[in-house]
Order: sequence, then C-alpha cells, then structure tokens
Amino acid sequence: MAAKHYDWKLGKPLPKIGAHSIAKHDVFASYIERYINILSSNPRRRELNLTIVDGFCGGGSYQNGATVVAGSPLRVLRAVKATEASLTLTRQNGFTMKSQFFFVDKQREHIEFLNHELMNSEFRDQIGATISVSTGLFEERAGDIIQAIKARGSSHRAIFFLDQYGWSAVAFATIRKIFASLRNPEVLITFSVDSLIDYFSAQTARTAGGLAIELDPQIGEAIRALKTEQGQRHVIQGMLYKHIISSTGADFYTPFFIRSADSRRSYWLLHLSKHPRARDEMARLHWSMSNVFVHPGQVGFNALGFDPNVDPNQAKLEFDFGVDARADSLAAAIDQLPRMIRDEAPDISAPVTIGGLFRAHCNESPLTFDLVAEAVKQLRDVYDEIDVFTEDGRLRPAARTLNWNDRVRGRQQRSFLRKLGI
Repeated sequence: MAAKHYDWKLGKPLPKIGAHSIAKHDVFASYIERYINILSSNPRRRELNLTIVDGFCGGGSYQNGATVVAGSPLRVLRAVKATEASLTLTRQNGFTMKSQFFFVDKQREHIEFLNHELMNSEFRDQIGATISVSTGLFEERAGDIIQAIKARGSSHRAIFFLDQYGWSAVAFATIRKIFASLRNPEVLITFSVDSLIDYFSAQTARTAGGLAIELDPQIGEAIRALKTEQGQRHVIQGMLYKHIISSTGADFYTPFFIRSADSRRSYWLLHLSKHPRARDEMARLHWSMSNVFVHPGQVGFNALGFDPNVDPNQAKLEFDFGVDARADSLAAAIDQLPRMIRDEAPDISAPVTIGGLFRAHCNESPLTFDLVAEAVKQLRDVYDEIDVFTEDGRLRPAARTLNWNDRVRGRQQRSFLRKLGI
C-alpha cells in the first residue's frame, strides 16, 4: 500500500525533507555524473544520448531547516548540465548531452508546483522541448515513455528513478517491460522498509499491493514471525530481494539500505541493470558515501543470502561501507577467491577471468571490482596462491593494475603445501 509522505501546493509551505532523503537525491545526482563520465570517457566522443525518467517526481523543492533545497527533478537536471559543462572543457571539439527528461507525478498540485519551480529556474526554455512534465500514474505513462526512448535511437540509454511512496506503486510487470523493451535501461527503485514490515501478513499477497509485486505469502509470514527490526530487515534483504530480481528481469543489482540519521524510517534502494559495470559503479558509489548505506549481512562474497540456520533476531553490527568494512571485505575476498577460482575453472590447469568471477558472484556481495582485484594481487604477491595472466596468456607477475579480462589460475603445488602446513 502506498504511503503519502509529501504535499506540494502553490502558496502553501514546502514539505520538510529528512537527511536520508537528501542522501537519496545525492545518490541520484552522483550516479548520473558517474554514468555520463564513464560512457563519455573516450576523448573523441562528442555527444551522448540519454533519457532520464523521474516517475514520482514531486514538486521539486523542500524545506530543510531554514534552507530551501532542490528535489529530484532539479537535482538530476543540474547534474546533467554540470557534467556536460565539465566534459566540454576537456574536449577540443566540445561535448553535447542530447538529453530528454520525463517528470511524472499522480498529484495535479505537485505537477503545478514543479512547473512553477521549473519556470523560475535556468531550465525554463527546455519545458515542452527536452523536458516533459505530466500528471498521472507512472504505471500508465510507462508504455509511452518506453516508446519515446526507442524512437530516439538504438542505444536506448535510459535511467529510471522510481522513488515510490511505499513499496507497491510500481508493478514488477512494468519493470519487466522496461528491461524486455530497452537495450540499456537502469532502474533505481526505493522501497519503504518500515511500510513493508508494518503491512506484511499472510494476507498481504492477496491485496492489490501484494499482487503488484507478486508477493509470496511465505515471505510475509516469515517477517511477521520475527521479533526485532534487525531480524525483519535480514529477512527482507535475504528473501525478498531474490524474489525481486527473479521477477524484474534485471541481471545485476545492488540491494542496500539508506540509513536515516534523524529517524527510524529507512529506505531500501535497489539499482537494477543489465550490465556488471553499471552494478560495479553503483557499488563504488555506496563505498564513496560511507555510513550512508548499510546492510544487515556479512562481508565478502555470498554476503546477502538468507541463512535459515542463523537466528536473524541475534544482534550484530551492520555493514556500513566504512574503513573497517573495507578491511573485512578484502580479508574475506582473499579467503574465498582461491576456492572460487578452482570451482570456476573447467580443469585445474585452466585460468578464469577476473571479470568472469566478478560477474558470477557480484550480486550477492557489497564487493566492487577494485576490491576483488586488490584481493587477487595480494593472493599473487603476498600469499603466493595464484598467477595472473593477460587475455592472450602472458604472465603478469608484477602488474599493479588488473582488468576484467585478466586471467587467474591457482598455483597447485603451493596450495597443496599450504594445506599440509608447510
């Protein structure tokens, strides 16, 4: 069931925004900057075609104490403009963003307020041209937006920000349609964890909201049976995220919580994509925003799965993407990788790519490719466990920078002696 958190109306006070919602908007803006820079890293590239969709856009401004702060529409518009300007300065022949923006909200008053904010901004001349603002449900507008993206060219580069009020305003069938229809979509979708916990029961699966996200009744029963909020989060992340991934058509994902410093309300922010490097960049952003994101799981690989043999009510420290979490994650990767390399190889003499290992296991982990590469280097240089090769088979005994196509192979004799304690 969707919850109503904010109201915008011309002539009325602005809604107040919490620190965790500001952090969420920071994620949106920062990810756009990273996205554009990565796709435009070739200095000969002179333009990039991108569509940005804000399916629950709101009115565009909030009150934060004595300060008025921009909402997601203006944050994403300014992120694109700033990144375009930065790239233009570095290109001899300039750089142009060929962007299209769709802002949708079901409340007429919200759209009226947003139009007012845009008309008084630096983007007023783009309204009706590159900026489309409309009243309605995202679910109802999604089909037309998908067709508009397809009409812009074959790349279908699009980012959907679906910052829904609650947990069931976006049907999984709609997300499946996005991934089935477009070549390069990415979806950032929020879930109100507290609303999930408060509302879940054995009957939830039969409600309109439960049907929208194709909920299994057993998940609701498991959550209601738990006694602690941490235990409930553990089940949500360990069971529900697997259901979400299998139901949305995304190949890669990051499922972590945004910490709320000023209240106990929290958001679950999911990034869904078709590409491992998009997933890696979002994970890198999580690490760069240390102490904003948390997850109630373990370190290393296989960190997010729900283990029925572990009491989820048992208190433990949350993983916070801080300095200690990084050290623990690196240590876990060093411990886990030798076995994974052996398991992935078709035979003991065959190397496997670092990128292949990462693609196969990254979804269940807060690890980034850089952390995995660092673990590989330590296994080669410090622990004498593995060798690293180029894609064409040349040994890389001292390379400090590793890439996705580099290959790794266990040093069989050394591993055997180590097992014997020699």
